[in-house]
Amino acid sequence: PTINCLEEGGTLQGGNFFSKTLESELNYKVYLPPCYHASPQQDFPVMYLLHGLSYSNEQWLNLGLVETMDALVAAEAIFPYIIVLPEESVPDPPHTSSFPDALIAELIPWIDSRYSTRPLKAYRGIGGVSRGAAWAVHIGFEHYQDFSRIGAHSLALFQADQGKLIRWMEQASPADQPQVLIDIGRNDQQWPSAKNFAD
Repeated sequence: PTINCLEEGGTLQGGNFFSKTLESELNYKVYLPPCYHASPQQDFPVMYLLHGLSYSNEQWLNLGLVETMDALVAAEAIFPYIIVLPEESVPDPPHTSSFPDALIAELIPWIDSRYSTRPLKAYRGIGGVSRGAAWAVHIGFEHYQDFSRIGAHSLALFQADQGKLIRWMEQASPADQPQVLIDIGRNDQQWPSAKNFAD
């Protein structure tokens, strides 16, 4: 990549498709890192970032995702990667929601077929904030064969998942388990739940 394309920053695209799983449109946004279009032979890792309850996939953009990624990539502080921002338009209860199935069975193949991704577990992560963090933990462990990293920010763990950690830890060897990052404010009301999960 050239200095010029690094300075130009990344690009943000919107998209959607009809999800048979959800029986509705699944909307998403994609952040393509600086020099993505200038590097047609290069494949990129992908991070799926999920928004919180009562928010849309604009939440991550409002938190400064594009500006932060552009700056970090331009400074060569991180390797450039693609970020996908799915939208959970109907926040059904976790035990009845089809959102995880749509993400795994439809969105990931859709993204891999349309962008220059590295479609392997080692190059795919999932993260989220609040409810999105709960989904990231749930989906990341339930489908550990698809994700190498989980990011849980302001983790508000689903109640039904509180007793699943032992099973999640036993279902795969330590080498196959995703790496997990958990962060939460000390005054967040979900602090005890996140701390217990981290412990």
